[in-house]
Amino acid sequence: MAKAVAGVLDRIPSRVVNTALRALPEARRADLDLRRARLQFEAFMKERLGPFCVPVEPGPMAPTDIVMRTAVLFDSDAERQLQTARYFASGYGQIHGWVRMAEKYGFNLRTARAALELGVGSARLIRHLRCVESLELHGTDVDADSIDWCKANIDGIDFHVNALDPPLAFADENQFDLAFANSVFTHIPLETQQAWIAELYRVMRPGGIFICTVLGRMYQQKMLTATQRDELQKVGHFQLDSTSEQASVSTQIIGSWEVFQTRRENIDCFGAQFEVCDFMPRPNGQDVLLLRKPR
Repeated sequence: MAKAVAGVLDRIPSRVVNTALRALPEARRADLDLRRARLQFEAFMKERLGPFCVPVEPGPMAPTDIVMRTAVLFDSDAERQLQTARYFASGYGQIHGWVRMAEKYGFNLRTARAALELGVGSARLIRHLRCVESLELHGTDVDADSIDWCKANIDGIDFHVNALDPPLAFADENQFDLAFANSVFTHIPLETQQAWIAELYRVMRPGGIFICTVLGRMYQQKMLTATQRDELQKVGHFQLDSTSEQASVSTQIIGSWEVFQTRRENIDCFGAQFEVCDFMPRPNGQDVLLLRKPR
């Protein structure tokens, strides 16, 4: 049934669906967005995995303080990010889209053995991969409070606390078929960026896919002054710390950094270790890098 409904939704142009949704009250739109995102994700997983797909309930939404630390960039985002339906709809939609992207470059759900989320926060993304039978899942984060909450509320995933500097808690190399880091390298200071890229490379299997996001043109325009943008283009990078009024809400709360890099510098930095398979600009969100560890 879910597959049939999702198939109908897929055949309706997005602009038609979105126009219809905008005519509804916000709460109703959010509920319908969640239903659509979950149906499409579950239909996709069933199609790919058949009996290897074991449906699982998503579990609870994280408490407000954890969401504010891990998912809110601007004050204007807070109300939307704290809506339960939006929280889960974005999780289903994002992990669905990322698995589809990874498939284009050789990732196979049916043969994957292990996946990792760096900067796992409240496990908004990786929790949805628990439906893959026997897939080993790990989440790691520098925020011990988030990890404690995940351990108490989200089963089926091994959670770890990591330090601000590598290494991760995995002694074995070549361990993960898939890894992702959503809004993580956006906060890693430039002086430790290469060490973290090398650490992700170490724990990935040859041929494994690593997906991460970076602050692209939309955030550069919104968060930096014209003078700062000029310096970014001239030098290749620009960094705000948590004391800056321009820094995001989450950065100010946790005391991290806001890291901006040009397209060329991102490609050079991540390409020093990984094969850069794609670099997707997103006009309304963070840009996405799709990377692969050479075989």
